[in-house]
Amino acid sequence: MIANRRKTACFVGCLVLLPLASANRGWSQASPNGTADNASIRSGRLVDSGSSDSLVQSTRNDLIEVIARPIPDDKLSVLLTNVGEADAKLKARLTELESPESAREKSLTWLSRVELAVLKSELFSQGSGDGVASAAEAVQIAEAALLALPADGVARSEVLRLLAEAHLRQGDARSAAAVLRESLKAIPATSDSNPPSESIRALRIRVALTAGDLKAAERMLQQVYADDPNAARVGVQMDLAFLRYLLARQDETAVADWLESIHERHGANAKDRADTIVAQFRLQSTEGVPRPTTDDSDPRLWIADAMYFLRRGEPMQSALHFAKAAASDRVASRSVNSALKAAALLARQSNSKAAVELLRRISQRHPKAPESAQALLQAATIAQAAGPTVATDSDVDEMLIQIAKQWPDSQSAFAAIRWRMEWARRDERWLDAAKISLQFAETHWETDLSELDSVRDNALRAWATAWLRLSHPAAIKAMHDELDARDDLGFIRTIHADLISLLAETTDPRWPEFQSDTSEGFFRQLQSFRQGQSRSIEAVPPTGLNEALARRLEIDVAATPTRRVDIGHYLLSLKSEQTEADAKPRRFPSDLQRVGWMIWGGQSEKAETRIAKELHQSPGQAAQWCRRAANAYAVSPLKSDQKRAATWWKRLADGLPQGTAAWHTATIGWLRAIADSGSPDKAKATAQLIMLTTPPSTASDRAAYESLAN
Repeated sequence: MIANRRKTACFVGCLVLLPLASANRGWSQASPNGTADNASIRSGRLVDSGSSDSLVQSTRNDLIEVIARPIPDDKLSVLLTNVGEADAKLKARLTELESPESAREKSLTWLSRVELAVLKSELFSQGSGDGVASAAEAVQIAEAALLALPADGVARSEVLRLLAEAHLRQGDARSAAAVLRESLKAIPATSDSNPPSESIRALRIRVALTAGDLKAAERMLQQVYADDPNAARVGVQMDLAFLRYLLARQDETAVADWLESIHERHGANAKDRADTIVAQFRLQSTEGVPRPTTDDSDPRLWIADAMYFLRRGEPMQSALHFAKAAASDRVASRSVNSALKAAALLARQSNSKAAVELLRRISQRHPKAPESAQALLQAATIAQAAGPTVATDSDVDEMLIQIAKQWPDSQSAFAAIRWRMEWARRDERWLDAAKISLQFAETHWETDLSELDSVRDNALRAWATAWLRLSHPAAIKAMHDELDARDDLGFIRTIHADLISLLAETTDPRWPEFQSDTSEGFFRQLQSFRQGQSRSIEAVPPTGLNEALARRLEIDVAATPTRRVDIGHYLLSLKSEQTEADAKPRRFPSDLQRVGWMIWGGQSEKAETRIAKELHQSPGQAAQWCRRAANAYAVSPLKSDQKRAATWWKRLADGLPQGTAAWHTATIGWLRAIADSGSPDKAKATAQLIMLTTPPSTASDRAAYESLAN
């Protein structure tokens, strides 16, 4: 039986509310490609009232839009005002049409008045006080039109059909049926117009339903749909009549299935109209009182209710119904979607705590659904934005950890881990950030974040940053421990090998073990370069590693000064990039770093010219420039470079308060450079003198002077 059909579907096109038939004036359905935009309603004014035709047409379009998608009362009052203005203009137009030649236009003007009046009655729930009053007004206008129209005119049959609609919306099924019968007799026999037979049939079914005669309605529907409603090719009005029949039978599952069929058969606009009909029927059936939470309605009907309240400007009622839909829906994707909508409304109404609790509950209601990860991620987002009154950072972190563990393959897990890494970096917990970077599921290691960014590279950057910001040995030990714990995943070994080649000493005991496991390209070339097997690196390093790479190679130069020229040349070839780990991002490399590399690479003259310029322009920064030049020269075994190192150490010391720790450091560097440049006796005598006149306070400085003095 058609009443028990269960099938979902969907439709494209615009709803047809009151199609009008006229051979001479294309009274037609709303556009099949869409409905009128009611943005003007929201802004408080619908149309420019300078044109009567413009006002009437725009008001008609707005009525069709709002019938499908109700609006708040304050916006509705604007539309009702415009309906009144449009009707007044039509009445004024009728007084101007007195000549016999204007009979046709007069008929069409009356038809416009009746149509607007009936459309206005459809703004309200059928049977409501406002709806009945508005329908009664439409009846009066339609009856006045019938008195003014010629008995054999084409417009008369359409006015009669609209009058039947108005009687029906008044709740007067008997009068509606009588007028419908008269409307069929009123169609001129010679007319070549095409009467809206389906509209009449749909109206008859609705009359039977209003009269409470479900059997008569079912018989008529059987003639249209037979035993397979989804196979019948009918218009939207008939499908909406079938929807009202299912509502009258109180078969909620069939109603929900048919809502989806309407969507499939006619599109989103018709679905919105159907949702509104359902919501108004349910609201009316409970006399406006929200149903209890134990109600076992189909969740798709709760969604229809929620959309109705949302459009009516009642966000809390909408949130309540979306929440009911989420809690009762067994379809995970739909349940989560309802929960997300409810949570968004609750958060906007300053009820973030309820929003977070709902999302957490729904995410656990569908523990295996990937959509649930999105729900919990949104809960964490709302919780963090709301602050500690709703959830602490620890609570949010707990949700993020749960996402990564419970739904490791989801994009939400990916986002959660990135979020935790950002928090760790924000708090300068560099090692925690590095450890978190290894918590991505295996499926994420090859996922591109952008053209130059991958999860793998993200882990490399995190460990490089930890190595830069913390004690090098501590970071290396933690790196080995964390990666060894995941060594059962084959790709981890490559990550481990790449990090060793980038960060570890070449004397690290693990270096030989991983030597053959580095990635092809940059890391394989870096490994060869650091071992002195090549003089340069052709491959481009992954984004974000240049700062750590430069620091690692600078340490290598200190250990192996003979590599300074090759390393200096290579470091000067590195492209600039912005560091990401610090609170105040900066460009890398700095000019200060580059002058040191210039000295290593044999560009001493160019470097010193740059230093002289900086000393002249920024004398307050002299100490750092002198120190950079002195250190760069000091690593060289060449006596000529040691003489230049001595010059810069002396200049640095002369600019510092005598006897301070910084002064002693610079003086020790100066004396060592003097000794290494070929004047050890001079260094010895000066060291002895300082020990007598300005002795240092630290044991390390005393040991350095004693070494030089002996």
